Amino acid sequence: MLLDHLTSSGSHEQPKAETYHLTDFKNLSGRLKAFILTCKVARLSPHTIKYYTYALTSFLTYCSTLNINAVEEIEANHVRLYLVKLQERNNPTSVLDYYKAVKRFFNWLIEEGVLSKSPLTTIKPPRTEQKVIRPFTKQQIADLLTTCGDSSTGLRNRAMILTMLDTGLRVSEMAAIQLKDVDFDKETIIVMGKGAKQRIVRIGHKTQESILRYLLTRQDECPALWLSTTGAGLSTEGIKIVVREIGKRAGLTGVRCSPHTFRHTFATQSLINGAGEFEVQSLLGHSTLTMTKRYTASLRSEYAVQEHKKFSPVDNMRL
Repeated sequence: MLLDHLTSSGSHEQPKAETYHLTDFKNLSGRLKAFILTCKVARLSPHTIKYYTYALTSFLTYCSTLNINAVEEIEANHVRLYLVKLQERNNPTSVLDYYKAVKRFFNWLIEEGVLSKSPLTTIKPPRTEQKVIRPFTKQQIADLLTTCGDSSTGLRNRAMILTMLDTGLRVSEMAAIQLKDVDFDKETIIVMGKGAKQRIVRIGHKTQESILRYLLTRQDECPALWLSTTGAGLSTEGIKIVVREIGKRAGLTGVRCSPHTFRHTFATQSLINGAGEFEVQSLLGHSTLTMTKRYTASLRSEYAVQEHKKFSPVDNMRL
């Protein structure tokens, strides 16, 4: 492997000093180690660092098979060949993710003065399908809540569903919520989002009641808001599994039952209820309006489909 010491899971613990003993840092392995070190210093999320490590190890390993020993030797066509190779076994979205990781690596090399120009300058991002993400309907939400029941675990699941629906939080943000982050007096939750950016989101009265009902069933010292059946904080993957299982038990069809669908539902419902794009952007933690506008476009598309009943050319011609 190109990166022997940097492929462990994204732990917050500080690595041993020898991990970053950058001997021969001008070769491919050394450049990658230096890049990952920079990411850690910048406090990128463990998940992001883990992905960069995986994707760039794959790319630089491929370069090694072409007898390339230094980043200065990598040309645009080498990157193109790699992307074509990826397309053989990966979906378009995954290929785009690899592209973004490689692009970030070369941008860093330019920032460090190693290169004056990136080989990706003339390579456009691979195209991906812009699929419409269907939000949950009111009936589907009701079915999910009914499925939860009144057990301790059921009350937790109900509180989780309403929190995701009321805030649009990312699943990683949901998993990171601590009890101290919830302020019932101010009706808010402090959230640590992408790039270690903190923001505050509001929770409505019904969501607050649901969380309180769940907390009254707990008799533990765990600082996490969402508790697993083992007594530890519920992980990102754990939340995904819980949501998926509730969806199966509720018999939902025609919609993907995932935390991200709750995020999409929050965005579309907020816009329908009169929220502005900037308000939704702030609450979702988007750094720009680009992603927020995708939700707006999706909503307009659905609205246009409904309005077609009024202006259908064929129906109005009464042929």
